[in-house]
Amino acid sequence: MNETKRYRLMVGIIVGLALLNLALLVWMYLAPRQQTRRTDRRLFLSRELNFSEEQRKQYRALRDEHFKIIRPMLEEIHESRKRFFQQVNDTTLTDAQLQQQAEQLETKLAQIDVKTFRHFQQVRALCTPEQRARLTEVLARFPARWFSGRAGQGGYNRPGADSTQHRQN
Repeated sequence: MNETKRYRLMVGIIVGLALLNLALLVWMYLAPRQQTRRTDRRLFLSRELNFSEEQRKQYRALRDEHFKIIRPMLEEIHESRKRFFQQVNDTTLTDAQLQQQAEQLETKLAQIDVKTFRHFQQVRALCTPEQRARLTEVLARFPARWFSGRAGQGGYNRPGADSTQHRQN
């Protein structure tokens, strides 16, 4: 193959790839937006338990109240953890001081876990006997920290989920 044909072939391939990239970008921009994952997470439990419309309303109110309480706690923990790790350059901190700060963080996390436990007791009270059995199965599949908003914090990994936001249900 001579140089001219090879050059034309390379230019053709590059132009073709550029057109494909442009078409993909246009398609992505014009494609209808799907529901966000956050909405899916919020509806997950009511879908899994097949709540009636009345149960959904009650669950939504419980969930909103729960997150109204724990969201500030999560933000406080986030800030505390940030301050904790910003001390990495402070060579004057003792192990006892670090341990005390870590225990304070754990205490706050434990408070969230207790509130989340109580929240699920309230959700359970909304359920029919069949839904209670299903709730037990669902909760057994997922560690409590995913429901309390602790996923993605402190190395908690959830396969297939981003950990850039606090979890919400």
